[in-house]
Amino acid sequence: QLSPSATGRINRYLATGGTILFDLRDISSSSANSAILRQLTKDIAIPPLTPVPPDHVLTKAFYLMQDFPGRWAGGQVWVERSGDHVNDGVSSIVVGGNDWASAWATDQTGQPMFAVVPGGARQREMAYRFGINLVMYTLTGNYKSDQVHVPSILERLGN
Repeated sequence: QLSPSATGRINRYLATGGTILFDLRDISSSSANSAILRQLTKDIAIPPLTPVPPDHVLTKAFYLMQDFPGRWAGGQVWVERSGDHVNDGVSSIVVGGNDWASAWATDQTGQPMFAVVPGGARQREMAYRFGINLVMYTLTGNYKSDQVHVPSILERLGN
């Protein structure tokens, strides 16, 4: 259980542009992980979440991708609804059940610590790509979606 002080700091962090990735193995509504997550976050200001839509910036922040596999493939990824207040277009919460940390984990010799199922090396590469997209998304906000406006911005600047 989080202390009131910790909960307050987390809420301030999220309100001022911070992002938390909840990287789970299973987030179905009946899973133990889901119940633990609900208990852990009960006093945190979690905004309404929605599955990542096909045109979300997370799908094109660096790599173009529609699926976000980790150790497991096929899980849903959830982000803050785009109609809600979002810091520079970035969701304060990203939740997924693909276990990215296990896909990224390596031992002291640089070898993967866990198998990725079912896609092997290609799936691991896609997990790394998701990680890169996530970092680019959280660090740069909605710059990628704003690129469609570059011609009109340049025109207004007289270039």
